[in-house]
Amino acid sequence: MAGLLLASCAAVEEKPVAEEQPVTKTPVVSKKKKKSEPSHWEEEKLARQGINKWEVRGRLGIQTETNGGTMDIIWKQADDEYSIRLIAAMGAGTYLIQGNDRFAEIRFPDGSKKTINNVDEVFSTALELDLPISAVKDWVRGLPASSFSHGKIKWNKQGLIDTIDQSGWHVEMKKYAGKKIQLPHDLHLTHRDDDELSIRFLFRQWLIDN
Repeated sequence: MAGLLLASCAAVEEKPVAEEQPVTKTPVVSKKKKKSEPSHWEEEKLARQGINKWEVRGRLGIQTETNGGTMDIIWKQADDEYSIRLIAAMGAGTYLIQGNDRFAEIRFPDGSKKTINNVDEVFSTALELDLPISAVKDWVRGLPASSFSHGKIKWNKQGLIDTIDQSGWHVEMKKYAGKKIQLPHDLHLTHRDDDELSIRFLFRQWLIDN
């Protein structure tokens, strides 16, 4: 990995029928009720979607079959414009990613630059990590990724997303904190097609400017 240089069935019930009454048996199918989303989730979702100008600072940890390590991450977002700074450990250099919903420019630690038109290739180009940035932008705000189908969601006791499965990704959202709105400070991502892949965002600081 280019930038990570650390060593590192439904139940069927039948009505009882008296023997002397030749009545046709009618099966009754009981279905398990699907757990619905919390009553306040629509309000929560709108509030989170309204967070368009923000900054997070923390650590990004990546483990693959052959490599692993951690980097400091500073992600600044202003509507569709963003800047992501990835600082490798032990003085190994900094990646600077700047872009919007249409294109992005990546500056590598050696000073070289590359412009890409598919922004979801940002992490794969910089870190050889197939991670869609459009989905991460929603997950970090405690939202389902709008670029994927809705997926399977489990809720925590506060009625916020605890885990979500979308397009092969399994995302755990932990350690919510905040005054006006609770945001996840610990995201753990895995993928069903890669048992060795583990990605973790640990945020020390959330700044919101709306």
